[in-house]
Amino acid sequence: MRIAFVSLLLAAVVLSPAHARDEVIKFDGVQERCAHVGKIKFGANAKWSHCSVTKGRWVATLDFIDMYQAQYCFGNAPGECEQRALLLFGNRAYTPKANLMLQRIDSGDVQYDNPQLVQTAYGDILTLSARLAGGGESKSYYRWNSGRWMPVDARGWLRDLAKQFPKGEAINAGIWPELDSMSAQVTLHSAGDAGVSDRIAAVELGIVKDRFVVKKVRLAQKAG
Repeated sequence: MRIAFVSLLLAAVVLSPAHARDEVIKFDGVQERCAHVGKIKFGANAKWSHCSVTKGRWVATLDFIDMYQAQYCFGNAPGECEQRALLLFGNRAYTPKANLMLQRIDSGDVQYDNPQLVQTAYGDILTLSARLAGGGESKSYYRWNSGRWMPVDARGWLRDLAKQFPKGEAINAGIWPELDSMSAQVTLHSAGDAGVSDRIAAVELGIVKDRFVVKKVRLAQKAG
């Protein structure tokens, strides 16, 4: 069966879960100064000579670990932003070290949302979101497990969903799970005319083995 996707998001992204005990830096200044950690490279002999922190703030506390985001901008002159990075650090209270837990690297024209943590029936799930210059989004999801963030596959369920529809129908691949309701609203299109849509699939989602899965689908006509 042919599976067609509409509005497929294309972005140069590096998503790198980092095991906490492997990447350790001083906690002091983690929200104010760029750190040479993980895939972050800048300075002499690097692609980018300058790095600045554009946002640093507390995100959440889990299992007595305080988590902080740091958003970086890279360029070859002060104030330039040719590439961006979003890093998540963990710090156990009253200790001097921070562990790199997650990082993602994107082009300089993206804008990051603050990381969002949602408690679901499937565990604590974190979302890292980047808003792309063309108006789309790129998201990555992680489940908290024994002091680490485990990646959750958020694309496979769309392929599974597409198999439930007749040949010639396409779904919008730019749809991402909504964690608060563990659901997604998916617009269906005719593969021959991606601009025509008259049906909506309300999809109930679950998480099995760190993968979003389709639990139930309800079809409805698009209003108007």
